[in-house]
This record gives sequence, structure tokens and C-alpha cells, in this order.
Amino acid sequence: MENTENILEVKNLSVSFHTPDGEIEALRDVSFSLKPGEILAVVGESGCGKSVLCRTIMKLIPKNAYIKTGTIQVNNANITDYSQKEMRQLRGALFSMIFQDPMTSLNPTISVGGQIAEAVRIHNKKLPAEQVRKKVIHLMKLVGIENPEERYRLFPHHFSGGMLQRAAIAVALSSRPRILFADEPTTSLDATIQTQILDLLRQMQKNFGTSMILVTHDLGAAARAADRIAVMYAGKIAEIGTAEEIFYDPRHPYTWALMRSTPSFSDGREELYEIPGMPPVLIRPPEGDSFAPRNEYALTIDHKKAPPMFPVSETHFAATWLLDPRAPKITPPVFHLKNTAGTHLQNPFYGKSENSAEKKSSAAQTTDARRITSSVNSGSNPAETSEMTAAAPLIDIRHVTHRFPLSRKTSVAALDDVTLQIRRGEIFGLVGESGSGKTTLARCVMNLLQPTRGEIFYDGTDICDEKQFSAKKKALQSRRQLIFQDSDSSLNPRMKVENIITEPLSIHRIRPVSGSLRGEAELQLKAVGMDPVYLHKYPSELSGGQRQRVAIARALSMNPEFLAADEPVASLDVSIQAQIINLFRRLQRERGFTLLFIAHDLTLVRYLCDRVGVMYRGRLIESAASEELFENPLHPYTKSLLSAVPRPDPLIERKRKLQIYEPQEDIRGGVLKEYSPEHFVFFPCQRESVFERSCNIR
Repeated sequence: MENTENILEVKNLSVSFHTPDGEIEALRDVSFSLKPGEILAVVGESGCGKSVLCRTIMKLIPKNAYIKTGTIQVNNANITDYSQKEMRQLRGALFSMIFQDPMTSLNPTISVGGQIAEAVRIHNKKLPAEQVRKKVIHLMKLVGIENPEERYRLFPHHFSGGMLQRAAIAVALSSRPRILFADEPTTSLDATIQTQILDLLRQMQKNFGTSMILVTHDLGAAARAADRIAVMYAGKIAEIGTAEEIFYDPRHPYTWALMRSTPSFSDGREELYEIPGMPPVLIRPPEGDSFAPRNEYALTIDHKKAPPMFPVSETHFAATWLLDPRAPKITPPVFHLKNTAGTHLQNPFYGKSENSAEKKSSAAQTTDARRITSSVNSGSNPAETSEMTAAAPLIDIRHVTHRFPLSRKTSVAALDDVTLQIRRGEIFGLVGESGSGKTTLARCVMNLLQPTRGEIFYDGTDICDEKQFSAKKKALQSRRQLIFQDSDSSLNPRMKVENIITEPLSIHRIRPVSGSLRGEAELQLKAVGMDPVYLHKYPSELSGGQRQRVAIARALSMNPEFLAADEPVASLDVSIQAQIINLFRRLQRERGFTLLFIAHDLTLVRYLCDRVGVMYRGRLIESAASEELFENPLHPYTKSLLSAVPRPDPLIERKRKLQIYEPQEDIRGGVLKEYSPEHFVFFPCQRESVFERSCNIR
């Protein structure tokens, strides 16, 4: 008989933080349960209380936080008042946690293998050293770290962000916990590894009966992994139910808004849906429903009285007055889901969608409009600009190779004979697995790294040539700007927003167009959709989305003609992602700059980019127009990558099979071949016909 008794029960949990400004009510009357072997996904915007909920259960909250009301029961034992000594006995054996940021959770002075081994030894103190090493290598293989025997002795700074996340997951899995808290475990991972990790967690659930609370902003990840989903807003659970109930029959307006912000449901619109306003400050939570000020379906009572949890079914509950029998009948918004093959999928509750040809035509029109806008902004004729673009791209990368030394005798090729062109005024997407060379290529283009071999021409200037670069260094530095992956570390925590934005102008001694540094900071902050009131705030006082906007404003203060954005939305929730993507589109139309957009999220890349390049092990293996690449991928690796794109549809996700690319050919020798207009595919020098047949080209 199946054990249906709950392994975890949280009842009426409220948690507050003492701050100089007052008491922050981080969790407010949260109740839910978790069955053995069940995966509960918790979704919602940044600051809604997802991470605080997990840390409270594990008693990892800071000293200024305390449990105000409620109880936490594990295996029918009340652990609400457990001391840290008592909790240490539970952590590892019963609880384990995958933390959100592996860059801070891993020790930079200890090798990655050594840190995983340390976690293994804590729970297996009598295990011989050789057995510990074997278990560590097994765990590294389990989470998708290639060549674990070699990478065992490497340090965190040798790993990409995605590989660091895999290492953190290996540490958490070392004790085989009964309850696993996964706080954004796939945020920094590419699509294929994300799918593999989610499938791994599902496999742990089946094999070991591990229960899990999965914190994520990725609705596709929730659809693939979760049995049930809890939607949180402003410290409360707004809606909870099975994955099918949440995706196919959502009842809370906030759940509708999250789905509308997702590119998968964009239905070819020029801009993604943005949830109006900002989440409330929980020092003084608003009366009534916290979502009411942002809710276009709000009733009068929403502003006065908080709604209770209304039952939709035995497993489905939502806190909205729209479910009251006295409420007016509201027709929910219509969502459309499009898969990676270009086919529109119809959710049972969401109606029909446009066909692929219409979408493709719309995308083509959007691309043409961008190019025309770019030419208008530059004061030239569109036709002439088109001719010039074809003749002289803004960035011309020729046979670039870059090697990183691992020791005195060995090195690894991060880039291997990469040839690529980026046109003026276009948005070029660069995708691929972690460690494929995307960031390295961007840093070479920005002269932050010097390629081992090859040439990079920027507007006709070979920036790899020291003499040519030195002669135009000042101009080149101001014309190019880079938005780093992690806004937390790229912004000086000791500087106010005003000084952060204007610092590049001061360094280059550039006279602001507005006449003053303060005026320029205010202008750029408005351009990225932020109120000038934030000029006097520090990065620590901003949300993740606001910090990313400040990083963009800083880059735009130099009025660049080329902008490289390295995973600019990787750690942001879907609503903030929509704002940033819309911001890029708007600013690109207005200013006509060229954008190199590096991302793991292929859905965003398809929505935003004109052309896309796919990288694999330092090689560019395919490039084409966005719609062409997604609808007609040719290289087996590209097909594998697209097969891993998560879709916010549980029925599709659970049936979807990941195509694993295992190259039979040596990728160190080969060329890019144009198989159709502007569609290039890498194939090996040997066995051309065999490779073409595998691509279904002939």
C-alpha cells in the first residue's frame, strides 16, 4: 500500500526580519504539505519568499529573522523550536540543500573534487580514501561533469557557471537526503544539462523516494519535474495544485500574469507581457489582496480584504475573490504555446493559435523593421545600409583560437578556429552548453582576452593587432560595452547608482550630452524604466531586476554602437525577464546598436534574436536566421539542444525525450558549409557524405 502520510507539514508559518526600517514580513501564514517521494515546485517573482521558506525549514535564516507563528513538522515531529545543535543532526541525513549561487557556496581555495569528497566523508567517516574518490567521481559523472578524473583536482575558478552548479548539486546529493531543497538548481545551466538534472532529480525520487521542494522561476522546469506547484506572491501562497491544474486551469490572476510573461506564450507579439508595477514592500503589506494594485482583474473587495483559500478541487486551491460565488464571471486571458519545431500546441484551456507561416512572416517583418530603424538612426538610406552591411559587417571574427593553460604542460582550447560575422544593427544570439566558449568569445571581442591565434576586425580595425588597437583604443572602448552575467558582482557595492552609471564617463573624460553627470545618470535610468529616486541607492537596496537595469544603464551611458550581453537575464524571474527583453528590443530600435546576446534560454533567444550561432566545445557548428535555425536545425548537436528546450506544459514535458549528441567525428578538423542561403553547418573534413546523411540534408 502506498504511504500517503506527509513527510513534511507546514502550518500557518509566518517569518519576520528585524531591520532598521522596521519589521519585514517575509512569510505570511504559509501552509502546505509534502508527501514521501513528491516534488513540489515553488514559483513566483524575486522576493516573494521562496528561498526564505526553504531556509526557515532548515533553520538557516539569519539572526535577525524569527518564526512569528506556525509550526514545522517532519515525520510527525515538531521541529519548530529545534536548536541549531538538534538541526545539525537532521541536516545531511534528513535535509540537504542545493543553494542558488554556486560561486559563493563553494570554497575557492579547495579543489572541486576535494569539496565533494569532504561532503562524502562527513556522512561516511570510516570510508577509505580510495572509496571516497570513487564515489566523488561517480557523483561528478552523475551530474554531467565531463572528464571527472581530470577535473577532480581543478578549483572553482577553472569551472564555468554551469559546471559550478553541477558541482554544488553533487555536494547536496552526497548524503542521499530524504528531503532535498533545490533553490534555483538549474538557473545557470544550459538546456540539455538542465533537462538532465531535472531528470536526475526525478530519478532520485523514483529510486530513493526522495521528496523535494524545487524553487524555480522557470515554468518549463516546474512542468517537467513537479508533481504539484505552489505559486507564491508577497510572502503568501496565491495558488497551489497539481502541475496539470496550475498549467491547464490556473485560477489566480497572478498565475495568469506569470504565464503571459513567458515567451512560449507570447504568440508572436512584438513585446512580452509585463506585470505592471512592483511587488509590495513587506514592511507595511497592503490591505486586502497584495496583488490587487497590479491586478487588472481586481475587484473592489481586493483592495480592502485579503481573500481566503478557495477550493477549486480536492487538490487545487487559489486565494482570489474571483472564486467567490458572488464575484462576476471573468474570462481568463488566452495563452498559446509553441514548440521548438515551429508547431503551435494547443493547451486544453487556452484556445487556438496562429500558424507557423504567419509567425515566420511576422518575425521577418520585425527583423526588417529593426534594420530600417537602425539605418534611420544612423542617417543613411536603408537600401544603402543593407548593401554596406553585406559588404562590411561590424564584427568579423576569423579563425580565432584561444587556449587556457591548466598546467605548465597542458592547456584546453576554449575557442577552436571560430569564424563568425555580426552585422550592424542586428541582434545576434549565441547559444550552447556551459563551457562551449560563448563567454570567452565575447571577452575576446571586447579585448578582455587576447586570442592565441586568429583575427577579430571591429569596423575594419584588427583589434588583435596591438598597434592597430592602441591607435584607436579610446574610441574602441567607448564604442563597445559589456553587460556581465552577474550584476551582483559587476556593480561596486560601495557606490551609489548615480556614480555607478556615470563612472565610465568620468574615466574616459566624456562630456555628458545632458550637460551634467547627474543629469546623464537620470536620463539613462529613465531609459531603462527606473525612477530617478533610485539614484541615491546602493546595489544592496535593489532587486535583481533593478540591478540588471542599472548595469544596462551604465553600459548605455557611453552610447555604444555594440553591446555584448552575457547571460543578462539568467537569474531573473519570468516577469523581470520580460521587462529586460522588452527593454533590449525598445532600446535597440531607438538607438540602432548591435547586440550580441548570450543565453542558455533558447526560448528567449528565438523571441529576441535576428540570427543565432550554436557553439559546441569551442567550435561554431551552426548559424542561421533565428526562425530558420529553430524550424530547420541541421546539425545533430543543434537538434539535441533544441530537444531540451523546456515547455510550460506538463503533458508534453513528461513525454519529451532528450536527444543526446555523441559525436562520432573529430570536431578538431572541419569547415562551415553553407547548405542554404545564410544557413551554415559545420561538418568534419572526413566522412562528409555520412555526416550529411545524419543531418538529413540529402
